[in-house]
Amino acid sequence: MKIKGFLVIFLLVVIVVFFLYVVKPGGKSRLKEQVDAFAEVKEKTTRTNLTSLERAIDLFIAQHGKIPKDLKELQTFSRSVYVDTDSWGNKIKYERISDSSYRLISAGKDKNFHTDDDIIIKN
Repeated sequence: MKIKGFLVIFLLVVIVVFFLYVVKPGGKSRLKEQVDAFAEVKEKTTRTNLTSLERAIDLFIAQHGKIPKDLKELQTFSRSVYVDTDSWGNKIKYERISDSSYRLISAGKDKNFHTDDDIIIKN
C-alpha cells in the first residue's frame, strides 16, 4: 500500500515538473518556441532551394542565351543537382513569364499556391 502511494505521488511530481518545464510563466512554452523555430528553418531551407534553382537557371541562360521553357529542359542540361521541391514536399512551380523573365514559386506551409505564405523569386 505504501508503494502505491509513493508511485502516485512520484507520478504527480513528474507531471508537475514536466508542466513547469514546458510552460514558462508569462511567455511562450518551449514547445511552441521549438515549433516556431522549426517552421522558420523550413522557410529558410525553401528559400535556399529556390536560390539554388535560380542559379542553375542563370547558368542555363548564360550558356544557351535563353531561359528554359520548363524545369525538365533545365534538368536535361544541368549536371548539377538541384532540389525541385520545397521543405513541405511540394513541387516548386516554374513559370516562364516572357522570353527574358521567369518566376519560381513555393506553395509554402499551407501547400496551396496563390496564398499569402507563398515564397516567390522573380527574375
